[in-house]
Amino acid sequence: MPAPKTLDPEASMWDLFGAYLRFFRLRAGLTQDRLGADLHATGSFVGQIETAERHPGEEFVAQFDERLGAEGLLIATAFHANRLADDQPGWFDTFAKAEAAAVRIRTFQPQVIPGLLQCEVYMRILLRRARVPTSTIDTWVDRRLKRKHLLTKRDAPEYWAVVDETALLRLIQDKPVAQAQLTHLLELVDLNNVVLEMVPIEAGLHACMDGAFVLLSVPGKGECTYAEGVFEGRMSTDIHGVSEVQRRYDLLRADTLSPERTARHLRDLLEGTA
Repeated sequence: MPAPKTLDPEASMWDLFGAYLRFFRLRAGLTQDRLGADLHATGSFVGQIETAERHPGEEFVAQFDERLGAEGLLIATAFHANRLADDQPGWFDTFAKAEAAAVRIRTFQPQVIPGLLQCEVYMRILLRRARVPTSTIDTWVDRRLKRKHLLTKRDAPEYWAVVDETALLRLIQDKPVAQAQLTHLLELVDLNNVVLEMVPIEAGLHACMDGAFVLLSVPGKGECTYAEGVFEGRMSTDIHGVSEVQRRYDLLRADTLSPERTARHLRDLLEGTA
């Protein structure tokens, strides 16, 4: 067996959390695989948390604390790690790292344009409608714009996006924003690594009515899924969960317009905003 990676508890609060997690795990006489299995996760997931490569969500923190008898110490450490993470929650940092390392990204969005395909004007109007403070909007927009280089960098991943037509119908209610966003989309779909498909309204109910998700293919870590709510996002490498999301995504694509027809639809919508 390879030697366990050295931990540096002083590097960050998440590194401290990882060190505590390893301490309590070893005290309980559990391997990473055993602890992962107890929580319906994998040993590699536990290992990545111990080395601060991944940050667990609130539910996993509570499960770790209870299973290892940490008496609230793991919960308190995770709370402060999130609070001190420069206004960016740990769960999102985990996703951003996986996204940056992915060789293929597949996503479905029922209500909005996918994040990596959003133009700045669209980003800002969404945040303003949510009454996010101006200073926070500037920070979040800056971070999202920096993430967008993933689509144009030299080793850019394959990016497959399915968007529901309802997101486009809402968009065209604001013509200036629609013009900027539709023009941006038409520029991006010309990239060889970007595929955009639309689920038309006439498709009716479809296989992904449950909501948005992202599927990531990360070298060395396999397939994982990401789903985001209003307050928290969650990543999973559970093989059964990932397989189910992949199956739903394949069924969804059976109802989409082809990339060419989707692009024509975008051009038609753009002409209608003139």
